[in-house]
Amino acid sequence: MTRTTRSAIIGMAAILVAGLSLRIPTISLGPLLPDLRSSTGYGETLLSLLTSIPLALTLVIAPMSPWLARRFGRNRIIIVALTTVTVGIVVRSLPHDVALFSGTVLLGVGIATGTVLIPAAIASATPVLRARLTGTYSMSLSLGPALALGLTVPIMRWTDLDWTGTLAVWAGCSLIAVVLWAIYARDRYRNPTPQTDSSPVPPQGVHRVLRDPSVWQIALYLGITSITFYATSTWLPTTLMMGGVSTAAAGSYTAIINIVAIPCAFLAPAIMSRGYAQWLAPLAPIGALIAVALLLTVGPSGVVMTVLLFGISQGLCLGVSYDQVVRYARSPDHAAAISAVTSASGVALAALGPLAYGFGLEVTASATASLTGLGAVVACQILLGLRTGRVVREPRL
Repeated sequence: MTRTTRSAIIGMAAILVAGLSLRIPTISLGPLLPDLRSSTGYGETLLSLLTSIPLALTLVIAPMSPWLARRFGRNRIIIVALTTVTVGIVVRSLPHDVALFSGTVLLGVGIATGTVLIPAAIASATPVLRARLTGTYSMSLSLGPALALGLTVPIMRWTDLDWTGTLAVWAGCSLIAVVLWAIYARDRYRNPTPQTDSSPVPPQGVHRVLRDPSVWQIALYLGITSITFYATSTWLPTTLMMGGVSTAAAGSYTAIINIVAIPCAFLAPAIMSRGYAQWLAPLAPIGALIAVALLLTVGPSGVVMTVLLFGISQGLCLGVSYDQVVRYARSPDHAAAISAVTSASGVALAALGPLAYGFGLEVTASATASLTGLGAVVACQILLGLRTGRVVREPRL
């Protein structure tokens, strides 16, 4: 095995498990909410804080993460972030209300930091390896929810644990991520990326990135990807049930979206690296737009094609979104700053999407208005992709 192949395997393994660790801790909570509700006596509003706190912390932590990476070292901070996720999972699983919420805060800090800095770590790799790492990372963001939704309840049954013990089991994933990233950091230290351009790159902090219109376009593209993901994850089962689909079937159909998205998320950066960025960015959301149109016209009778189109589009849009961050960056520090902006704005839009969709369902007692709004947002993403695809057509690193 050559040194390059070994480095690629180490890097892909580290980024895969790290990406899983950023999604599984929050998504795994959903299937256990009934047990958590009966155990704690909390209502839906208070329980919703357990998923909204990590999202809200991204708005606070994201702008600080690039500075921490410059001050203490990017890989060191990523290892600390993954360790914080591990500790947060364990603390959240302790039998006390204070532990539940303090562990959730620790989770949020670790997830926010890792979300910002992992794209920067990918940007520091060689151009050949960069597309593979981006694809692996994008794939992990779809694989994580699929594993969390599909395995959490079976783990609870197989191990005969309560909800606290079941959540604690997932700490093993983030602990493995810590070990793999330490190995990856050591490998990068021993085999640094060759510098192909010796010209100095000016500092690119968050304050400079905020003045770049192209960064905001990339951030909006990622934000709309988040809107579509969270809106469908939250409300597609309800939308299908309003059309006569059973509860169990509606949940299964929604889970299929994440499964279909996995290979598409991996392939998208490879396609863009072959010179098709200008075309894939506007084409990726089209599947979601057609899926919305099917729901509006034929309803649940076309549910199989609908979830397939949503899954393909979601995977492609995830891969395109993160590849755009990496390809537009002029340096790993620049990538961290861009990632801070896109992560914060993406979280803000992700929170608004399900809220607006749910409001439409409540006010109209129908999914028509909500689906129409979602379709309009996706149409805007297609138009936006015409611009971002040209901006990132050629790698800048």
